[in-house]
Amino acid sequence: MAAPSTKLCILLPTGIVDVPLAVLDGRTPLEVAHTPGFDRLATEGRVGLVRQVPDGLRTASDTALLSVLGYDVRRTPIARGALEAAGIGVPLAAGDVAFRMNFVSTYEGRVVDPQAGRIGNVEARLLVEALQQGLGGPTPDAPWERVTFHAGTSYRNLLVLRGATDPRIATVPPHEVRGQLVEEHLPYGPDAGALQHLVTAAAELLVAHDVNRVRIDLGENPADAIWPWGGGTRAPMEPFSLRADRTLSVIAGVPIMKGLGRVVGARVPDVSGATGSYDTDYAQKLRATLDALATHDIVLLHLGAANEACHDADARKKVGVLEDLDRHIVDPLLAALAARGDTRVLLTTDHMTSVLEGMGSTSHVPFALWGPGVLARSAKGFTEAEAAKGDLVVDEGHTLLAFAGR
Repeated sequence: MAAPSTKLCILLPTGIVDVPLAVLDGRTPLEVAHTPGFDRLATEGRVGLVRQVPDGLRTASDTALLSVLGYDVRRTPIARGALEAAGIGVPLAAGDVAFRMNFVSTYEGRVVDPQAGRIGNVEARLLVEALQQGLGGPTPDAPWERVTFHAGTSYRNLLVLRGATDPRIATVPPHEVRGQLVEEHLPYGPDAGALQHLVTAAAELLVAHDVNRVRIDLGENPADAIWPWGGGTRAPMEPFSLRADRTLSVIAGVPIMKGLGRVVGARVPDVSGATGSYDTDYAQKLRATLDALATHDIVLLHLGAANEACHDADARKKVGVLEDLDRHIVDPLLAALAARGDTRVLLTTDHMTSVLEGMGSTSHVPFALWGPGVLARSAKGFTEAEAAKGDLVVDEGHTLLAFAGR
């Protein structure tokens, strides 16, 4: 890592990388968007490619985010559900299995919206409370003792199987099956039967709830089904401060990133207005980042709006999000850090997320490194194509953090 006097700001906007799109005349959103701040990182620093998810592992945010923090995911057990639980403050006992639980919208037996119209927090909490009252508690003839439901943010919630005996259950993320039949992608495996029944019972409860009746009357997508995925138990992790000999703060709005920060022992402040979506208060997140840099060696700023645009399959919305991120985060951040003179910026993302449904992920994503001691290598801007032109390729994503700090 770098000398203790050199700080590092990891700028992590998920969902920014894409493929050339017909709707954008064969260009990517990064190539279309006017982003002088992103481009400044590239022209004044170095750009390259990094592989955050090792070959053979499923491309997923939980895996890639761990890699960004310098952990080799092949040697570090991780479960998305456990991270989500940590992110919303739900303790897990030994043997508890936590699942990320999306509210989704269905029509004629198919998943039509894996985010349930980006349902509001208040509505989602009412639905979670109804699920807990109607379906929470002991589950007869199941390989666990009882079920609990927990509210997170918007469509992102939590289902916990308490006292489970390591059930053999596999799941698929809902955003991978948009437009497909629900019954063909339910939890599966030798012990999945009781969880399938729970999903069915939840749908019967939700479709009759007043929240969804009102949403339908207003022309909004109802949260008429639950989708548990990413299940797993808690696992001890080596604290970041011991691993890197640096202090870490994580600025985030989504539970998975907040949870990962807490699991590795980082400081994770609650930032007012940080939602992880389009309505995030960028000014508050920028202020929290600069405040954290005053007291910590490394600060990770997570931004999720571009990822939301991908899930909405809206390329032009993604372009607008990139320009908002540039205007409200990247440009003022660089101005503040240039005045300080003691902080590098590592701009990267977790994995390629396209607005094209069913699109497979590329193996590598762009990154840029900017700040004290970084020699520029004449990139024209921060785009997928510019990053691919150079000879700087990091195949082991978990080593990028150490490279950025050298």
